[in-house]
Amino acid sequence: MSQRNLEDNLDRSRLPGIRVVAPPHGREAELRVVEDVISTIEAGAQANVVVLQSDQGSGKTWLLERAAALAARRGFAVVDGMSPSVATGRPVSLVGGRTARGEDDRIAVLAAGCEAQVCGRLRNEPVLVVLDDVHWVEPALLHAIGLVMAKLGAAPVLWMFALDTAHAESANGQLLHSLVRRQRVQRLGPLEPLSGAAVVSLVQGLTGATPDPDVIALCESVGGEPQSVVDLVLALRQEQSLVISGGVVELADGALTTDVPSRVEAEPGARLPAAFVRMVRSRLGRLSLRCREVLQVAAVLGDRFPPQDLAEMLEERTSHLLGPLQEAIRAGVIDSDGDEFTFHREPVWLVVLGTVPALLRSLLHRQAATMLVEQGRADAAAVHVVHFVKPGDEDALRIIRDAAVGLLPTAPRTAAALAIRGLEIAPPGSDDRLVLATSAVAALVRMGDLGAAVDLATEQLGTCGESASSSLRTWLATALMLRGDESAAQGVLAGGGDTRDPLPDLLLLNTFSGEERREVVAMAERVLAEPGSHSDAVRAAALTVRARVRWREGELSEALATAEEAIAVQPGLPEVCQVDPLWMRAWMLTRVRRLDDAFETAEQARRVIDEHNLGVLVSLPLALRAEVRLVQGDLAAAEADATAGLRAAERAGTSVYEPQLRAVLVMVSLRRGDLAVAARHLRCLEDRVPGGPPVLLRCLLSALLTAAGRGVREAMEELREVVGDAGSRRRLVLEDPSSTSWVVRTALGAGEVDHAELVVVTAEEIAAGNPGHSAFAAAARHGRALLEDDVTGLAGLEDLYGDDVWAAASLVEDRGSMLRADDRDRAMSELDQAMERYDDLGAAWDAARVRRKLRRLGVRRRHWNHETRPDSGWESLTTAEGKVAALVAQGMTNQQVATGLFVSPHTVGFHLRQIYRKLGIRSRVDLARIAP
Repeated sequence: MSQRNLEDNLDRSRLPGIRVVAPPHGREAELRVVEDVISTIEAGAQANVVVLQSDQGSGKTWLLERAAALAARRGFAVVDGMSPSVATGRPVSLVGGRTARGEDDRIAVLAAGCEAQVCGRLRNEPVLVVLDDVHWVEPALLHAIGLVMAKLGAAPVLWMFALDTAHAESANGQLLHSLVRRQRVQRLGPLEPLSGAAVVSLVQGLTGATPDPDVIALCESVGGEPQSVVDLVLALRQEQSLVISGGVVELADGALTTDVPSRVEAEPGARLPAAFVRMVRSRLGRLSLRCREVLQVAAVLGDRFPPQDLAEMLEERTSHLLGPLQEAIRAGVIDSDGDEFTFHREPVWLVVLGTVPALLRSLLHRQAATMLVEQGRADAAAVHVVHFVKPGDEDALRIIRDAAVGLLPTAPRTAAALAIRGLEIAPPGSDDRLVLATSAVAALVRMGDLGAAVDLATEQLGTCGESASSSLRTWLATALMLRGDESAAQGVLAGGGDTRDPLPDLLLLNTFSGEERREVVAMAERVLAEPGSHSDAVRAAALTVRARVRWREGELSEALATAEEAIAVQPGLPEVCQVDPLWMRAWMLTRVRRLDDAFETAEQARRVIDEHNLGVLVSLPLALRAEVRLVQGDLAAAEADATAGLRAAERAGTSVYEPQLRAVLVMVSLRRGDLAVAARHLRCLEDRVPGGPPVLLRCLLSALLTAAGRGVREAMEELREVVGDAGSRRRLVLEDPSSTSWVVRTALGAGEVDHAELVVVTAEEIAAGNPGHSAFAAAARHGRALLEDDVTGLAGLEDLYGDDVWAAASLVEDRGSMLRADDRDRAMSELDQAMERYDDLGAAWDAARVRRKLRRLGVRRRHWNHETRPDSGWESLTTAEGKVAALVAQGMTNQQVATGLFVSPHTVGFHLRQIYRKLGIRSRVDLARIAP
C-alpha cells in the first residue's frame, strides 16, 4: 500500500472536458460520524474501525475520499489501500485452506509491510487506513490487515473499510466482519439515494452550471445513486443533449412536456433524451417479465394509479399484484402514496409507457376509458379517449368536450390539454370545435399562458362563425387586457359580429385598468340602476368602478364601503379572472394606513386565486403585500414580494400589475441609497409596460430619483405640472398621504412657496372631508407645519401616522431641521433619533441626508456598520429594540420605557412596531408571553 492524499488523486480521466465532481450534499450525517471518530482518536482514544456497507454506485468511494481529505486536514497520515476489481468481475474467494505454508508466509510478509507503513507514520501523527471495495481485495491482504489491527489496538489508528451490500455474505465480507468483531466498530450505511440539493451540487460539479428543473428531474429518475447521476450527465454531455446558458444547464431540445400535457401526447416521452431512456430501460430490464408487464399496464392508467383499477385492467385479483408491485417498489420504479401507487418520477413513467407498442397502447387506453366511464368517471376517461378517438366519433369527442368544460374552474391545465387535443380531432365548423376553442383559451388565460391564449384565440376566430364567437372574443380581450394592451382588447370586443351588448364585458375588463373614463363610469351606473339585469360578476365590477370614483372624489369611507359591497356581491367563481374588489380594498386600506387589514385582504385575494387556480393573477397579492411591507419599513420583505411578483408576471405575460411591483423596487433601492438600481427599475417600468406606466406614478418616482441625484430644483421641474393641476394634485395626495410632506419640503427647498401652499390646501381639504382617517389628517398638519415653519404644529402627529414608519421618521427629522436655528441641542437629539430610525430600517439614503444636516451643526456621526442580522426572531432586533422589548415585556407603558431610556414615547412606539413585525406578534401580551 502507498500513502497518498486521496483528494488530490481523483481519476480525472473519467470526466473528459468537464470539471471534477464537486462535493455533493446528502452525506453530511455520515461525514459527521467520521469526524466524531477522528476527534475521539485525537483526544487520546485507541484504534477505531469504521465499516461502510452500501449498494454499488451509492457513493462509497466518494465518502471514503472525503473522509480521507478530512483526516488529512486534521493532521492524520492517510494510507490508501483502495483495491481495483479483478478481471473476473466477481469477488475473490479463499482458495484452499489457510493452513497452507505458502499462504501463511504470504500473509506474514503482507502484515509486516502494512505494519511498517503504519508504524512509520505513527511516530509523527495519527493514521487513517482506507480500504475500498473489500469484496475485491486479495484474502491474504485482509488477513494481514487483521493481524496488524490486533497488534496496534492501542495505537491512534482509524481503519475504514467499504463493502458492497450485494457481497456482504461473500467470503471476504464474512472475513471482514470476523476481523473487526473484537474492535471498536462504527457501522455506516446503507447510503440513501441522492435528491434535491445533493443532485444539484453533483451536477454543478460536473458541468460548472446550475441544473434547471428538467435536468434535476432526469437525474433524480435514474435511482439517486451518485454514479448513475454521473453516468447520465456524462452521456447527455457526450450526445450534446445539454446546453449551458447564463450559468444554467438545461436540455438542448427545450423543456420537457410534463403533467397533463404529457398524458395526452400522441407519443409519450418523445422529448426525453435518448441517453436517459436507455438508462431507465436498462434498469427496467433487470426486473422480472411479470413485473414489467404489470408496470406497462399501470403506465397506461397514468403516473398515478389505484391498485383496484390496475387489477380490473388485468382481470386479476388485487392480491395477485402483490409480488410484481413489491418488486417494482424495491427497484425504486414506483412508490406507495396513500390509496394509490405512483411512478417514482414522471420521466420514469413516460419511459415505461413508451415501451408499450403503439397499437396495444391505443387498445389499452380504450379499455381504461370504458372502465372509467362505467365507474362514472367521465372526466378521468377523457385523458384516455384522446388516444384512440377518430374523426367523426361524436360520442368520444363529447366526452373530451364535457371534461374540458367541467375541469376549467378547478383544473385549467388539464382542461387546456384536453381541449387543445380535442381541437386536433374536431371537424372544422362544428359546434364542438367552438366549445373546445373557448375552453382552451379560457384555461390558458386562467393558468397564465397569455401568449398561447392570444395565438390560439386569434387562429380560432378565423375559423369559427362570427355570430357564435362572443365568449371566445371575451377571453381574447381578457388576455390582451392582462398583457396591458387595453386598446386592442376593446377593439376585439367592439369588432364582433354578434348583437349581444358588449358593455358588461367592457366593464368586467375595466377591472384590470386603473382609469375611470367617463363612458366606463356611465356604464357602471347603468348596470347598478338595473338590478337583476346583469350577473353578480358584472355588478361587482360596477361597484368596484363606483368605489374607485368615490376614492378619487375624496370620499374615502364611502369608497371603502362600496369596495366591501362589491366583495360581498362577487360570485363564488370569479368571471374573467376578476378579483378586483379585493385588490381595490387592499389598495385603499394601505393608503389609509390600516396595514394589518390591508395585508389580510391581500391574503384573501391570494386564497381566492389559489382556490380557483387563477395562476395568471399570482402576481396580484404579491404586489399588494409588497406595498404593505414597504410602508411598514420591511425593505427586505417588500423587495422579496415585489421580485417574486415580477417573476410571476413575466411567466404569465401579465404586465398589468407591473407598475406597482416596479414602484416598490424603485423605492426600496432608493431608500437603500442605490440610485443606479432604482433608476434601472424605473427605466424597466417605463419600457416594459405597454402604453407607459400611469403618468402620476412615473412622475412621482422620477422626481424622487431626481431629488436624490441632482437636487430639489430639478425635481420640481418634473413635479410642477402635476402640482399645478388640481385633479393631479388631489390624486397625488390620495395615492400616498405621506407624499404631502415630501412634495411640500421639495417645493420649499426649490423656493416655490405657492406650489407648496397648493399641496397643503389640497391635503387639508381631503383631511377635512375624511375625519375618520388619521393618516390624511397627519399629512395635512405635517404639510402646514412645514409651510409655516412651525415646529409646534408637528406635535402629536406620530400617533396619527400609525404604522407608516417612513412618515414617522421624517416627522422626527423635520423637527430636528426646524429646531436647528433656535435650539441646537434639541435639534441634534431629534436628528440623532431620526438617523437611528433610518439606520434601523436600512435606509442609507435617508440616514446620509440626516448625517449631512448634523455636519452643518458641527457634529460628525460615523456611518453605522450594521452586523448582519436575520430578518426575524429575537436575534433580528437591534440593540435599542432589544432594550424596549425587555422593558415592555416586564409590563412597562410606553411612557415608562421612554423615561427609563431617555427617549420620547413616540420613539418607543416606533421601536415597538418594529419588534412586533420582526417577532410576528400583534400585542404587548404576546411579547410578554414569548419573552426569553
